[in-house]
Amino acid sequence: MKGDDKMSNSCICIACDVKSSRKIDKDFVSILIQCAKDMNTDYQSDLLIPFDVRNGDELIGVVRDFSKGYAITRRLKDVLAEKEIFLYIGVGLGQLESTNATIHTMNGSAVINALEARDRFLKKNHTEARAWLVDEKRSNTFFYSKEYPYQALNALNYSIEDKIQHRSGKQQEVVRMVNEQPNLTYEQIGIKMGYKSPKSTVSYLLRRADHHTVQALNDSLIELLEELQNWFNKEGS
Repeated sequence: MKGDDKMSNSCICIACDVKSSRKIDKDFVSILIQCAKDMNTDYQSDLLIPFDVRNGDELIGVVRDFSKGYAITRRLKDVLAEKEIFLYIGVGLGQLESTNATIHTMNGSAVINALEARDRFLKKNHTEARAWLVDEKRSNTFFYSKEYPYQALNALNYSIEDKIQHRSGKQQEVVRMVNEQPNLTYEQIGIKMGYKSPKSTVSYLLRRADHHTVQALNDSLIELLEELQNWFNKEGS
């Protein structure tokens, strides 16, 4: 992360706020702090502003690439869901005034858009976000940019999350195995999982899990984010 005093090229700001934080009877602040440390270690080269905790229940950071920022939001949701912590996640596309800043001093359209996505659209149940809202036991994400259309991103993200949410335990397990060991055949994965008809069972579970549909949606979302970032950078050059 190189500090400078100039307006950066496009970037993506991720602004999280813990849902119903006053009702949580665990030390979620220390969990957020550890989560920030893990993100900063694992994605060090991708961050313009490291993740940090603000006001006790907010987790905020800025990522260089749009598509990598999307991957980080997915990781944040999964990690904190394991601790039964659920988030409002505002994702702002735009620019950063300076990388020589912290989450407490930074400014720029990416930051403003992320906070607006979280606080105005998600937390205030804005009509534009209402179609993508889920219950309190799941995290909500909303992409926002004043410069370019953003609802296609939200539609794709919601479709992905909705299909993943409805997977059974067996479906989740086989998808995890396929993703973690892509060199194995369905037959080999099925044998590892102890199925009597390994290839056909794995194929059936993946089909029921909408695995290939989710992959296609995910690829489309990443492609759209990359194209949007190209447009941002052309406009800013």
